[in-house]
Parts: sequence; structure tokens; C-alpha cells
Amino acid sequence: MTCCGFIVDRGVAMAAGDGTILMMDVYRPAVAGVPLPGAFPVLLERTPYGRASPRVAGLAERAAERGYVFVAQDVRGRGESGGHFHMLTNTPDEGADGADTVAWLHLQPWCDGRIGTVGGSFSAANQQALALHRPRGLRAQVLRDAGTNYYRRMLRTHGAFNVGMVLPWVLNQALDSPEAATDPHVAAALAEMRGNLSEWIGRLPLRRGETPLALVPAYEDIYFTMLETSDDVPYWHNPTARLEGRWDEYPTDVAILLISGWFAHHAAANVDKLRELGHRLTRPVRLVIGPWIHGPDMIEATHAGEADFGVAAADQGPLHDLRLDWFDRFVLDVPGPAVPPLTYFVMGTGDGHKTPEGRVFHGGEWRHADAWPPAGTTPTPFYLHDGGVLASHAPKKHAAQDTYDFDPADPCPGIGATNLQSTEFPEFVLPGPRDQRCRSGFAACRGSDRPLAERPDVLVYQTEPLAEDTEVTGDLEARLWVASSAPDTDFMVRLIDVYPDGGSELLIAEGVVRMRYRGDRPTGALIVPGRTYAIAVELGPTSNVFKREHRIRLDITSSSVPEYDVNPNTGEPLGRHTHMRVARQTIWRDAYRPSHLLVPLATSSLGDATSLSRVSDGRPSRSNRPSNFVQGDYSGNGFAETHSMVRKAIRVLRQHLEERSGIGRFARPL
Repeated sequence: MTCCGFIVDRGVAMAAGDGTILMMDVYRPAVAGVPLPGAFPVLLERTPYGRASPRVAGLAERAAERGYVFVAQDVRGRGESGGHFHMLTNTPDEGADGADTVAWLHLQPWCDGRIGTVGGSFSAANQQALALHRPRGLRAQVLRDAGTNYYRRMLRTHGAFNVGMVLPWVLNQALDSPEAATDPHVAAALAEMRGNLSEWIGRLPLRRGETPLALVPAYEDIYFTMLETSDDVPYWHNPTARLEGRWDEYPTDVAILLISGWFAHHAAANVDKLRELGHRLTRPVRLVIGPWIHGPDMIEATHAGEADFGVAAADQGPLHDLRLDWFDRFVLDVPGPAVPPLTYFVMGTGDGHKTPEGRVFHGGEWRHADAWPPAGTTPTPFYLHDGGVLASHAPKKHAAQDTYDFDPADPCPGIGATNLQSTEFPEFVLPGPRDQRCRSGFAACRGSDRPLAERPDVLVYQTEPLAEDTEVTGDLEARLWVASSAPDTDFMVRLIDVYPDGGSELLIAEGVVRMRYRGDRPTGALIVPGRTYAIAVELGPTSNVFKREHRIRLDITSSSVPEYDVNPNTGEPLGRHTHMRVARQTIWRDAYRPSHLLVPLATSSLGDATSLSRVSDGRPSRSNRPSNFVQGDYSGNGFAETHSMVRKAIRVLRQHLEERSGIGRFARPL
């Protein structure tokens, strides 16, 4: 409810604990240009993207009109604030600067001691770091899509480096640097690179000193330090970049609204926060997760990538109202109804028609739940079989495999993604759900317009057309038994909703594992070429209805360009390799190495899974419940061979016992 107008005090300065000057704009409730007397609750946003940007200013004005003081601050090293900036890894960390800012707020006569913090992405990560300092008066936070471990899931992802996110981000921020602002030659060189970013795909991997980023050393260093720092060393442990493992340090009396998207960077991280903070905090923790990519239009967007989800996708907005209503409830203690812990969007209920914008109408609907995954889901394995079949009955063959050659000089393009954000460079990166066909204007496709499934380095496994609508809601994981001829390589897995009759092949989820970091080991360890390894590939959480006559498809390859850096397959230091080699990749799919996708099926969909689990003679297969799975090294030539050796040893032992006993009690064939 609007109470008044507002005024803005621009260019307010404060000193951080180390003396660095941080600059702010302060929005205050006012009437006729005169600030209202007295003290008010304060909302704080600390941003690297310009404290006076329309996005920040729009919320600040609305907040002041509702009776809050809103403080918008440039973080250290950005805008007009002093100091050095290094994305998510500043020293001192963003939490310390945030705590200094809150302490400064308490000294101001217009602050009544009640504090809320707000912001998205970086501005949500620094809120988390601030909370670890347990600042006085912090009552509520709104965190739009921040991570919990930027090394394991985002800037690097299970070992792979996120080129498609970091390079455009660094380039955009370098254009806002003091060097670009004061030297037109620097600005022109950076703008030229930005305007022709797709041409740089052919020059990957980039090297220090060989791009216009060298003209802005601080930002060049961000890109290359993240590229080259592939082990989980203290650089990645900055509290802004890693909340994971510090759950017990979070204040328990803060109400938190989490916002994320199925195609955003941090869907898995926000599910973790709902789980970990939800049972530790005494005030509500709520997650709203919809069909969105990472960006400021989350909550209000009705489409992502090439999928349209209908006007219902925006039902949780408008964004300003959602955030300010949260603060009214938990900063001002305005009474209201109980809030559900989880509000999530189930995708896929649409009819698939093409919208006027050329998107496929994938549709969907909102649901509420008390926890993630929602009650009534069952993890169900869908196994890889001969002929590219994906089915819920387990394989029975003693030795079965598929192979392909991965040539890092001809990597598979990434068409759509769950770990990208920029829509500004459609020739360079394509975030969100996309049809898995190349398009000639996309640089990584090199002029091709053929389906990715036709590439020789992509293995495709899919179900028969579904007899009934099949809902998948929960965490997805591919469990694979793999081998490679290389000492290091990548395995990339994609879940695809295949429309009937040649319709869209829509990306729903994806995941990657770099083999030297298999099992999320902190230090890289090369693999033995030819040896079999069991790996788990995290595809993250989702909620999607695969409709009747659709197919569930799993694609396996070894690259997604330019989303992730291409593994050269040599085992050299990452980002500094000297050559590349072709790797022969093996995916095992037999009774002893039953590679499968673990699918969280809604209870209502289990009947259809049972129908898919019948073998050709009509007899029901063995139980489709997932067996115990342990990642690791299946030494030698694989588990099947080990099993054969055990059988042979038993035969020798039986023969020995029979010779000693003189009777045939052990004569039963093995």
C-alpha cells in the first residue's frame, strides 16, 4: 500500500572496515519533496550492475512509496565504489562489506533497526555471505537465484568450465570498467569483440594476453583465473561463492524467499537451500521455482528459449509486489495467510502448437508442496538397451556397449542449456529449452542445420511413444558405466522431450562430468585409459509432463560448445593444453554395468513405466526399483570380466573340495 512519495539522496558515501569508500543512493519516504520525519525499516541491495539502473531504481521507488528506506549500493570495485572487484571472490569478502553497511545503517536517524535485504544473482550471493555475519536487525531476505557452490555448479560444473556464461559476463562488465570509460581505444576494442563474439568460438580456448580483455587486466584475470583454477582450492571457498557446508552459521530468525527456474543456473542450489535452511530456521523459508532462465525477468517471464509456457507462468508476479509483500509480512510483521514452503511449475501440459513468435506451446501449471521432491514421486531407472532403446526393464546381456569417437576439434554444439543466461548473443549461446537441431546462424554448428542426433558423437536412447501422460518431478541423475581411450575426457547427458510426428525435440535438463573430477573429487586425478568407471551425472531438478505419444529421450556425448570448455582429452593442465587427441568413448549397458537414467516419476505415472518395463515376450521384468549405486573404478576390463574370474575361481575351489572329499556334493553346475 502506497503511503507517500519519495526523495533520493544520491552519492552517499560510507567507509568499509578497511577504509574503502562504498557509494550509495538512499531513497526515503517523502511528501512534496520533504522527507517524512522519524525512523523507518530499511531495505538494502548491494549490486555490481549499477546502483542507479532502472531495475534497482524501480524497486527502490516502489519501496519508498510503501514506507521503507531503500539503500542501493555499488559493491566494492564497481560503479563509484572504491577497491578491487573480483567476481564472487573479493577480499575482504562481500559479507564483510555487507556487515559494515548494515552497521552503518543502524547509525542513521532514519533507520528503525529493522533490516531486509534484496537482490538477484550476485546481489543474492552477497546477501548469503552477509547473513553468515549474523548482522543485527536482519529480519528477511529475498534471494533471486543465487548458488551455494559456484565451483561445483555454475562457474565450473563438476569439473567443466562455463565459458558460455563467464566470457559474455566478463566482457560486458569490462565495458563498464574505468579503463573503458576513460580510454576510447579500450572501449572500441572491447565493443568490437562483443559485437563479434560468435567469431571467437573458433579461437577457443582463449589465452592470456591474446584478446581485448588484456586491455582491462582485472577482468581478464577473472576469466582466466576461473578457467585455470580447476581444483577445489581456497580461491573457490570465499563465503560469497560457497554457502554449502556453512548452513549452521546462518541466522535462524530470518525469513527467506527463494526464487529460481528450471533453466536457471541455481535450481539445484535453491532446492538445497529449501531443504537445509527450511529445517534450521525458525521463520519461513519459501521457494518459488518456475520455467525460467536466470535473469531479472524471472517471475514475470512466460517463455524461455523456444518454449512458451502460457500466461500462467507469470501468476506469481509482479516481481516488485512479490518481494515487497514478503517484506511487509516479515519485516513489518503485517498479518497474512500461511505461505507454502514450495511453489513449483509443472511444465509440459500444453498442446505443442506453434505460437505467433515461433515457439512451441509447452504449457504448464503451478502447484504447492511442503518439501522437495514433492510427496508421491518414485525414483525409477530407465535403462539403456540395444538399438537406442530407453526402457524401465533392466538389461540381461552379459556384455553390451555402445561406442563413439569424440574429436575435440569437432565438438558437439550446445543447443539450449540450463546453465546459461545471456540472450544477447544468439549466434554465440542459446540458453533455455531448445529444439535439438542445429541452425546455420549458430556459430558452434558451423553452418549445419541437421539434428544433433545425427552426429556420430551423440548416442541416442529413447522410449517408445508413451501410452499415457508421464509426469517427471524431482532430481534427475544419470548413472553410467563408462570407459575412454583418453586419460581425461567429458561425458555430457541431455534429457529431451520428443514431440510426435517430427515435432520439437525439446531440451529439458542436462549434466556434465569431467572425468578427472569424477565423484566431485577436489583435486583432479586422471583416469586409466580403457578402464571402466561408474559415474553419476547430475542433471538437476525438474518438473515436466511428457505427454501421451511423446518420447523420453536421453542423449550422451562429450561436449556442449560453447557452454563448456572443450576437453582436449590429453590430461594436461586445463586451460593450458598444447594439443588435442581423439578419444574412443564406451558406454556399457549390460546386466553388470546397467547404465540408466534415474527418473523421479509421479505416482500417477508409475503404471505407464510398468508397461514400458515388459520384455518382448510379454513377461514382466525384474523390479524397476533402483539398485545401490557406488561411483568408482571398475578396474581391469570391467565388472563383467571380474565376475567371470570369480566364477572361474569358484569352479577351481569346487573341484579342489570334491577331490578332497571324494563326493560330488559340489557338482551342481555354476
